[in-house]
Amino acid sequence: MKALSTALLRPIILGIAASALPPAQAQGPLTSSAPAQRYSISDIGSLSTDPTHGVRALDINNRGHVHGENDLPAPAGQGKINAYSWNGHVQERIYPLAPALSFGGSINDAGQCVGYSTTAIGDLHAYFWNSGVTQDVHVGPLSFSKATDINVDALLCGTYSIFLPGYIVSQFRPYVGDVQGNWLDVGTFGGGGGFAYAISDHMRVVGVAKDASESMQPFLWDPSTGMQDLGGLGGLTTPRDLDNFDRVVGMSANPAGEYRAFLWQAGGMIELATLGGSAGDAKAINDHGVAVGNSTDAGGVQHATLWPTGATGPVKLQDAIRPGTPWVLTGASGINELGEICGTGTVNGVQRAYRLTPLVRGNRLSGARPGISGRVNTLHGLGFEPGATISVAHGLAAGRTAAPGCAGQFYSIQNAQILLNTVADGDGRIAVTFNLPSNLAGTQILVQALDRGYCIMGEVRSQLLQ
Repeated sequence: MKALSTALLRPIILGIAASALPPAQAQGPLTSSAPAQRYSISDIGSLSTDPTHGVRALDINNRGHVHGENDLPAPAGQGKINAYSWNGHVQERIYPLAPALSFGGSINDAGQCVGYSTTAIGDLHAYFWNSGVTQDVHVGPLSFSKATDINVDALLCGTYSIFLPGYIVSQFRPYVGDVQGNWLDVGTFGGGGGFAYAISDHMRVVGVAKDASESMQPFLWDPSTGMQDLGGLGGLTTPRDLDNFDRVVGMSANPAGEYRAFLWQAGGMIELATLGGSAGDAKAINDHGVAVGNSTDAGGVQHATLWPTGATGPVKLQDAIRPGTPWVLTGASGINELGEICGTGTVNGVQRAYRLTPLVRGNRLSGARPGISGRVNTLHGLGFEPGATISVAHGLAAGRTAAPGCAGQFYSIQNAQILLNTVADGDGRIAVTFNLPSNLAGTQILVQALDRGYCIMGEVRSQLLQ
């Protein structure tokens, strides 16, 4: 890999950061009037023939595809882990760069995955996986690199190792890079090491880095302004994820030493409530401000947890699926713009990965992804009749517009205009790309889809374009 100079990095910065809004000013207060959501649950399955081997989910994209790790058969006393990509029906094994281990990281909407893997000589290298091919995207001069997240433009963030003057042992350092071999050390607060955990579509990165006293501090890194200290609830803080409006979630110790989930936005951090216990950890957040993770109840039992926008308290996801299932949902690790969630739980005592899909009245749209004006965007949707023609309309205000070809049906949008027509796939989903004009930046739009197969109108989705 070759380190990025300022000149090499500049086209990436200008292409992505130029359309970015100031941190956390895009959507304003977190508000929601949605009723309690219920979900169907899908078992992601296993690559192993041994039903006792564990499966874990790490991330989910807007197609409902899930990335994670699967335990596989190995010699006695040895663990064998391989990452996977699940397309909604079957798992595909992400083969390591060389036997025998590949660890998961993240997945983007193109189905591209990143993580890290063993090599032929026993090193651990970052990988980029696309359409069945695992590519070595190692960073740095030593034997370790790890990719932890990938954004819509296939830009990566992660951690590599290097020897630094004044340090006896090698240091871990946070980086951003691309799959062509260009990368940049994002720096620290003056100390030796750090780790990068997540990257937004604006190329902003969250992680932890040491200060001059070698204490680890949480950061938000911007390609134009550099490192910002996120602070904490009173103790050690680990940011896990961020959305495209610079809202950050993670885990932080409060003054009592209890680790709690947090939400950081507009320069301030708040503690997210638990399910009655003393511990919480927010693992992911979407652009609607909905976060997921885990928290404990009054008895100290950990549960998969959702923190809805504007809600007075967290939601125990176990209570949002059909009662009487064998599933026990212990954690949630990812959420997409359609509200689908991935996570890990148990089925009859065996570790398994799941996807929760919202039960919607009609259908649901993601909005334009990544929602950045002046570039190609993709709109995703679910809940349609397979093979049906779908009309997607948009407008600037709530109102009422008759839907052509469907007597008695009305878009809940004033002067609704048809944005596009498409056909739902065999899973009742859509994914269509289109150019979003640059003059729409800062505009709040409404979108709604009509399933013309049965003239079923879907939910209205509001989105602030950037």
